[in-house]
Amino acid sequence: MPETKNTSATDAQPETAEPKVRRALEANPGATTAALASAAGVGRSTASKLLSRWAAEGLVTRTAGKDQSVPVTWTLRDDDQNDKATEVATTEEAAADTTDQRTEELTAENDAREGDPSPVPDSDVGTACAPATSEAATADAPKKERLPKGALYDMVLGFLQAHPGEEFGPAKIGAELVRSSGAVNNALEKLVTNGLATKTCEAPKRFTSS
Repeated sequence: MPETKNTSATDAQPETAEPKVRRALEANPGATTAALASAAGVGRSTASKLLSRWAAEGLVTRTAGKDQSVPVTWTLRDDDQNDKATEVATTEEAAADTTDQRTEELTAENDAREGDPSPVPDSDVGTACAPATSEAATADAPKKERLPKGALYDMVLGFLQAHPGEEFGPAKIGAELVRSSGAVNNALEKLVTNGLATKTCEAPKRFTSS
């Protein structure tokens, strides 16, 4: 029978130093580089390179001694510590981005104000225009035509006769005839005296045709 060769041992890949040092670090937290190298069965320089790289990646914590006589120790960081470190870094970056954005906005606002200053109102212009507006309004206002003597008396009488049975006050008639209520009241009192109108109420005054 042909001889069967066992190739499993020959084909197996040798274990690298990295998992060895990691297991040693898990089993010996706070150990020195020399102690970890000895526990992992690797050279001290190899262990030192791995530990330094892991420290830069945030996987382990490097604790320096109080002085040169006290060696550096190493501790494997757990997942919670890594997550917290990542969260802190993310928060700091977000805060920095917010600060930069606000600074840019303030700079843009300042540039806009400097480039497009708001016009300063000229007080002289407003003062000069005010009298002109008042004069124009006065000129456009309708002027009452001066009536001949007794004309208002006839106008008030005609108004009452045009609205038989209705009662009016001096102000209402004055507004309709575009005359002052005082002059209209005098005309109404004369009409009452002459029997052509009747005062239906004293306060407020109301008149109707007789």
